[in-house]
Amino acid sequence: MKIPYAITAGICCLALASCEVEFDFSGLDDKPLFLIDGHLQADPFNPEYGDFQMYLYAVPSAAGEREFSEEARCTLKVYKNSELIDTKDYITIESFYGLIADNYNIVAGDEITVTAESDGFTVASAKTVVPRNPPEIEASCTQEGDNLKIRFSFEDNADTEDAYALCFRAVTTSSRPDDMDTGGQSLELPSGNSSGSYFHNAGPFDVTWEDGYRYYGIFDDSFNGQRKEYEVTVPFFPTGNGNSYLRIEIQHISPERLRYEIACIDKGSNVLGFIGLSPVTFAYTNVSGGAGCLSSGNTGYTEWIEIP
Repeated sequence: MKIPYAITAGICCLALASCEVEFDFSGLDDKPLFLIDGHLQADPFNPEYGDFQMYLYAVPSAAGEREFSEEARCTLKVYKNSELIDTKDYITIESFYGLIADNYNIVAGDEITVTAESDGFTVASAKTVVPRNPPEIEASCTQEGDNLKIRFSFEDNADTEDAYALCFRAVTTSSRPDDMDTGGQSLELPSGNSSGSYFHNAGPFDVTWEDGYRYYGIFDDSFNGQRKEYEVTVPFFPTGNGNSYLRIEIQHISPERLRYEIACIDKGSNVLGFIGLSPVTFAYTNVSGGAGCLSSGNTGYTEWIEIP
């Protein structure tokens, strides 16, 4: 039986009215907060070098003023193993939204702390411990038409909770790339390639995100202490003349980074966050007094593998 259109429309209107939600901000902090989204990455070709990149956002309070003073300034401090190693006191309100980049001497096991302070803001603080060196990857590949089938494996450490970020890159060139060449064309799994992950094209991995290149993250929950084997297929269209080569980057990465990326994707948990209101900016954070994530990774690469 068909319900007349007018009745259907009326039912929908009643349903919408019954679902209307009014947020009560009376009990919330009236101070704005900082959202820190930073990552410190160790360089395998320069073991004591760490590439630090961080976005800093000023998030207005849900309960207080939604405008910032034009004279507002932020002081960013970086500590290594509790020792102050850098102070950036030149950050103005115009650059509260923007990229902060630097490099620091780091080794596995170093504890890095970042704080952001400004008058009228809650002090934000976050810590990360640089992971140990990543496992070695065994990899091979075959080209099948316009697709590249990649097989690889690595062994997990049984003693710790680990997470990994993987990136697939290819180059086409007249000569074999240098071992220190870490660039190339990012290879991505096709849309719809998923296996119960939090993102529609994460394939057999737990989550995927963009950070200059496409990264695929996985926790070691299902293979703790074991060798894990993968086989993925990615579209591949060589650019240029010469031979093509594949390289896989693996980061032994803070598990917090994966949890944060999953929380960002899970919009259902971020009703307040996606309209820019504090204190609930994202469903997960390791930033005290703020929101976001500070993470670190120790990076390794396969050799450049010639694509048959």
